[in-house]
Amino acid sequence: MARFLKRNWMWMVLAVTVAVAGPLLARSSGQTARQRSLDTLTEIMDLVQKDTPEPPTPRQLTHATIQGMLHTLDPHSNYMDESEFRMLREEQKGSFFGIGAIIQQHDQGIAIISPMKGGPAERLGVRSGDIIKEIDGASTEGMSSNAALLKLRGEKGTLVEIAVQRTGLAELLHFSIPRAEVPTNSVYYSFMLNPITGFILIKDFGETTSEEFEKAVTTLKRQGMKQLILDLRGDGGGVLDAAIGICRQLLGPDQLIVSQKGRDGREENQTRTSKGSQLDPFPLVILINRGTASASEIVTGAVQDHDRGLVVGQTSWGKGLVQSVLTINRSRGLTLTTARYYTPSGRNIQRDYSHGLDDYYNPDDEKDTKPKGPAFKTDLGRTVYGGGGINPDYALPTLRYNEFMVDLRFRHQSFFRFAVHEKEHFGVKPGQHADNAIMSRFRAWALDQKLTISDKDWETNLGAMEEQISVEMQNVAFGIEAGFKIQCEKDPAILKALEVMPEAEALLQKKQLLQRGTPTKVATTN
Repeated sequence: MARFLKRNWMWMVLAVTVAVAGPLLARSSGQTARQRSLDTLTEIMDLVQKDTPEPPTPRQLTHATIQGMLHTLDPHSNYMDESEFRMLREEQKGSFFGIGAIIQQHDQGIAIISPMKGGPAERLGVRSGDIIKEIDGASTEGMSSNAALLKLRGEKGTLVEIAVQRTGLAELLHFSIPRAEVPTNSVYYSFMLNPITGFILIKDFGETTSEEFEKAVTTLKRQGMKQLILDLRGDGGGVLDAAIGICRQLLGPDQLIVSQKGRDGREENQTRTSKGSQLDPFPLVILINRGTASASEIVTGAVQDHDRGLVVGQTSWGKGLVQSVLTINRSRGLTLTTARYYTPSGRNIQRDYSHGLDDYYNPDDEKDTKPKGPAFKTDLGRTVYGGGGINPDYALPTLRYNEFMVDLRFRHQSFFRFAVHEKEHFGVKPGQHADNAIMSRFRAWALDQKLTISDKDWETNLGAMEEQISVEMQNVAFGIEAGFKIQCEKDPAILKALEVMPEAEALLQKKQLLQRGTPTKVATTN
């Protein structure tokens, strides 16, 4: 049984579910009440299937009823069909079988953002900017990225047929690609930001994450790393043991990582580092945002509570519930909430979900406000707060694109499309930024594409457009890590992390003195 943490079909079915789920789950005084509830559910399902204008299949009714029942418990208990459960297991194991390409939904089809180096797609000549028009003979028009992924993935060695549209060619290109193992590394990026600062981005927590992190740290140390920025922004979590494994590498000896309590609050299970472990003395700053959840919050909370490093960004999601992954009939799965977890200081950071799933998944509190949860103390006496996520030591505003940039970047995907055009006609050099000549070509290209850019919009957004075009040129020419490095140069969170790194170092020194039993004066952060 794996421990897992992760961020209406028909109203009649859901209404029935809400009505009967409580009796089904509650402790009954006898079998009679349970049987009466089951009889009611069966009767109404029969009526729905018999009398509705478009009767659902038994499979649809069963799936909707189970989901409705689970959602009366909490937002994270969830039932998965065969395809959903397969994708979950692939994510946890760290690999799947596919063509080896990063894709994105496009108004003209499914765009190849970047073939993975050495993968099946790259070896057969698939390029960045190719638009997949067909998969196994089926059109991709209106197809989502997730739907395309399901079609592109399959058994090892089996063939998938794709037809792509390439800039400058009238006819579609056809590829027959044998599916091969594609690693889904949790450590997505690992490189040196400057001669002494390492950078690691973890996109999720799977079975191999702890080992990947250890290897990345070792490699960066050989390259001169003296301090580390750990990016957990947008990391929705995953396997609990992976988070524990990373904490054991970051924290000192015999330190509490996380505690779990069952639903009745009485049974408690504590997980600690070993008594013989040693603190690796490099300063640490963790980056978080609203997309940071569950396992990534466990790492962040443990680092913050033990004063191992500083936290920069926005308040995290706030998921303090633990799910167990249960296999149903071998091919389907159930993630059932079985406990709450608490950070070392005693914080439960689960965000309130009593007002319904819509409020929970679409919160209107995007702007960070003063923490309102109960106060707790870190090892060095700093104040931290429970309830509603992990509050950063240094809060930054959430960056949002204006309507003009949203229109160009997302609706028309103009920067990506222009980068493909630029690569094909002028070439792109490693680390190249968009200069005046490139921006002049972009404006002419946009006019040719019938994209309206007023003088005012051009002047107001010139810097943002230059940055996005620079990133996309590197993406299509050298892969998405090259583009991400360009993005890092002006990333406010990374710049803030570099700014407060001396404070993180001072905090680490105080922590080491405390562990040796030497009195120390506490410096507080905002």
